[in-house]
Amino acid sequence: MNNALLVDLGGTNMRYAIVKDVDEDLSEINKLPFNQDNFDSFIEKIIDNQKINILIISIAGPKIDNSISMTNRDFSFDADAIKKKFKLDDCILLNDWVAIAYSYPYISNSINFIKEGTKFNNIKLFIGPGTGLGASLLIDNNIVLSTEVGNTTNSSLSLQKNYNVNLEDHITLESLVSGSAISSIYKSLVNKDISSEEIYEKFVKKEKIATEVINGFLKSLAETLSDLALTFLPGDGILLAGSLMRRIFYDINIEEFNDTFLKTNSNTHQEILEKISIGVITKERTPLYGNFHLFKTKY
Repeated sequence: MNNALLVDLGGTNMRYAIVKDVDEDLSEINKLPFNQDNFDSFIEKIIDNQKINILIISIAGPKIDNSISMTNRDFSFDADAIKKKFKLDDCILLNDWVAIAYSYPYISNSINFIKEGTKFNNIKLFIGPGTGLGASLLIDNNIVLSTEVGNTTNSSLSLQKNYNVNLEDHITLESLVSGSAISSIYKSLVNKDISSEEIYEKFVKKEKIATEVINGFLKSLAETLSDLALTFLPGDGILLAGSLMRRIFYDINIEEFNDTFLKTNSNTHQEILEKISIGVITKERTPLYGNFHLFKTKY
């Protein structure tokens, strides 16, 4: 019997679950602050106590060969070294958005749709504005491709107009379409450093600047999804993940959002965009469910 430790690492917190190959769902998910100084000793203790032989870790960072360096911390992981150090049968490292794509069998009934569509191929685009902007592709429900679209720069100048700002630093896409973007742009306008959650609460209360920033974010998100839809042609839909999208979903002006998404100078391309659905994943802890799906299918 295989016993697996599933871990999802973010910049601030880590979530983990212990599963056996007879389990059909995650029965208990634990959350702790992520402390890189005692991470190894923490993992070693669980491995010894629970007789773990499989370790699967999803991490915010691009995977190169069999290693991942975190994008928001000076901390790196090497699967081969971890496997050897803890005497495991296997260790798998995943980009967190690859894990989210793998979660689809467990989240397919937990989607609120912004826009309905008509399927024309087997490609799904998973994307989410959080601390950064992550994205991945799921093809034929079993092939996952990671991306680093959040760190591209081509659309940054055009999106700034949605906020009526002119940011002078090196601007990436996630500098304008993320929870962090909401905070930094709000700060640039009012010189007050507060979280995107606090800004959203001000938006709900119709505070003027917060409303401008959230509306600018939603327009920028719709334009970004339109560009990515024509880039990747996700004929099986676009799925938005993360706590920010779950929170903001009910305040989206769906007509305006879809009008922005569909805006193009080509009738042919508009017909393509009209076929693509857009939904928000309501289930939480999606990377861990992706880790679990990989464990169930691989072992």
